[in-house]
Amino acid sequence: CNLMRPSKSRRAITLTVQEEPMGLQTETNLKPVTPNAAQRLMQRMGATSLGTRLFSAVLGPLDRAGHKLTGGRTTIGRSLGALPVVMLVTIGARTGQQRTTPINAIPYNDDLALVASNYGRGSAPGWAHNLRATPHAVVSYRERDFSVIAREADSHEAEEVFVAAYRIYPGYARYREKAENEIPVFILSSGDGT
Repeated sequence: CNLMRPSKSRRAITLTVQEEPMGLQTETNLKPVTPNAAQRLMQRMGATSLGTRLFSAVLGPLDRAGHKLTGGRTTIGRSLGALPVVMLVTIGARTGQQRTTPINAIPYNDDLALVASNYGRGSAPGWAHNLRATPHAVVSYRERDFSVIAREADSHEAEEVFVAAYRIYPGYARYREKAENEIPVFILSSGDGT
């Protein structure tokens, strides 16, 4: 916060504090961690063709189960791969039903970014379509829920997010090479959610 100059009077000194809005990254306190040797091995395995097929099939359900069993304290991806996994709650574009998806959140400026890589497959994942249709969502991280507003990143922002994403999980480079189309990136900011 910014501190304003104190005003002096004979009886009291008043200090006025002007609050600055906090960004989503500050609110969540989401910070990437340095993976240990076993976690680096899991990340390397996840970027292989076999790892991609395996993790795309089982990691989502395992992350949701781990999140539920620990009361939101952790996920399998966070524990085994040192990945900054959050639970993204969106409204289905076609169904109107609530959808919860575990996904890596990349700190970007003081917001969070999501890379819609879909493991390098040819199409964007369902949550990306959901955010385009209804940008108001909720992010759950470490036992707390945060209302967010999503917007699609422009090409310059997307490139900056990819640079940050590669440092957190090098597999994004392989996904980007494999993808037939440009991978969408979303920026999440604090806001009124659903």
